[in-house]
Amino acid sequence: MKLGKDSIFKIEARALLKGLLISWRKGFRQLEVECDNALLVELILAGRAADSHLTEMRIIHHLLSRIGKILVRLTSRSQNTVGDHMAKCMATNST
Repeated sequence: MKLGKDSIFKIEARALLKGLLISWRKGFRQLEVECDNALLVELILAGRAADSHLTEMRIIHHLLSRIGKILVRLTSRSQNTVGDHMAKCMATNST
Protein backbone atom coordinates (compact mmCIF):
# COMPACT_ATOMS: atom_id res chain seq x y z
CA MET A 1 0.00 0.00 0.00
CA LYS A 2 1.21 3.48 -0.78
CA LEU A 3 0.42 6.72 1.03
CA GLY A 4 1.57 9.67 -0.98
CA LYS A 5 5.08 8.94 -2.20
CA ASP A 6 6.04 6.48 0.55
CA SER A 7 5.09 2.89 1.22
CA ILE A 8 3.69 1.75 4.56
CA PHE A 9 6.95 -0.16 5.12
CA LYS A 10 9.06 2.97 4.67
CA ILE A 11 6.75 4.99 6.92
CA GLU A 12 6.94 2.36 9.66
CA ALA A 13 10.73 2.16 9.30
CA ARG A 14 10.91 5.94 9.60
CA ALA A 15 8.71 5.89 12.73
CA LEU A 16 10.94 3.22 14.28
CA LEU A 17 14.03 5.24 13.40
CA LYS A 18 12.59 8.38 15.00
CA GLY A 19 11.84 6.43 18.18
CA LEU A 20 15.39 5.04 18.27
CA LEU A 21 16.87 8.50 17.70
CA ILE A 22 14.81 9.96 20.55
CA SER A 23 15.91 7.11 22.83
CA TRP A 24 19.57 7.56 21.83
CA ARG A 25 19.50 11.32 22.45
CA LYS A 26 17.91 10.81 25.86
CA GLY A 27 20.72 8.42 26.79
CA PHE A 28 18.82 5.14 26.82
CA ARG A 29 21.18 2.23 26.11
CA GLN A 30 18.81 -0.63 26.93
CA LEU A 31 15.66 -0.85 24.84
CA GLU A 32 12.75 -3.14 24.11
CA VAL A 33 11.25 -2.45 20.70
CA GLU A 34 7.91 -3.88 19.64
CA CYS A 35 6.79 -3.68 16.04
CA ASP A 36 3.79 -5.15 14.23
CA ASN A 37 5.50 -5.23 10.83
CA ALA A 38 6.83 -8.79 10.45
CA LEU A 39 9.09 -7.92 7.51
CA LEU A 40 10.66 -5.00 9.36
CA VAL A 41 11.34 -7.15 12.43
CA GLU A 42 12.73 -9.98 10.29
CA LEU A 43 15.13 -7.68 8.42
CA ILE A 44 16.40 -6.20 11.67
CA LEU A 45 16.83 -9.53 13.48
CA ALA A 46 18.49 -11.19 10.48
CA GLY A 47 20.97 -8.31 10.18
CA ARG A 48 19.80 -7.49 6.66
CA ALA A 49 18.93 -3.88 7.50
CA ALA A 50 22.58 -2.95 6.88
CA ASP A 51 22.29 -3.93 3.22
CA SER A 52 18.89 -2.36 2.62
CA HIS A 53 18.33 0.14 -0.17
CA LEU A 54 16.36 2.25 2.33
CA THR A 55 18.48 4.82 4.13
CA GLU A 56 16.20 4.51 7.17
CA MET A 57 17.01 0.80 7.50
CA ARG A 58 20.76 1.37 7.27
CA ILE A 59 20.58 4.05 9.97
CA ILE A 60 18.45 1.74 12.14
CA HIS A 61 21.13 -0.94 11.78
CA HIS A 62 23.84 1.56 12.74
CA LEU A 63 21.92 2.78 15.81
CA LEU A 64 21.15 -0.75 16.96
CA SER A 65 24.83 -1.62 16.80
CA ARG A 66 25.62 1.36 19.07
CA ILE A 67 22.86 0.80 21.63
CA GLY A 68 24.06 -1.48 24.41
CA LYS A 69 21.22 -3.95 24.90
CA ILE A 70 18.18 -4.17 22.67
CA LEU A 71 15.32 -6.59 22.31
CA VAL A 72 13.28 -6.40 19.10
CA ARG A 73 10.10 -8.41 18.94
CA LEU A 74 7.03 -8.81 16.80
CA THR A 75 3.70 -7.77 18.31
CA SER A 76 0.19 -8.06 16.98
CA ARG A 77 -1.29 -5.12 15.12
CA SER A 78 -4.17 -4.90 17.60
CA GLN A 79 -1.68 -4.34 20.44
CA ASN A 80 0.25 -1.65 18.60
CA THR A 81 -2.09 1.33 18.53
CA VAL A 82 0.72 3.76 19.41
CA GLY A 83 2.84 2.54 16.49
CA ASP A 84 -0.10 2.81 14.13
CA HIS A 85 -0.74 6.37 15.29
CA MET A 86 2.93 7.30 14.74
CA ALA A 87 2.86 5.78 11.25
CA LYS A 88 -0.27 7.76 10.40
CA CYS A 89 1.35 10.96 11.68
CA MET A 90 4.44 10.26 9.56
CA ALA A 91 2.23 9.65 6.52
CA THR A 92 0.46 12.95 7.07
CA ASN A 93 3.76 14.81 7.43
CA SER A 94 5.29 13.25 4.29
CA THR A 95 2.53 14.27 1.89
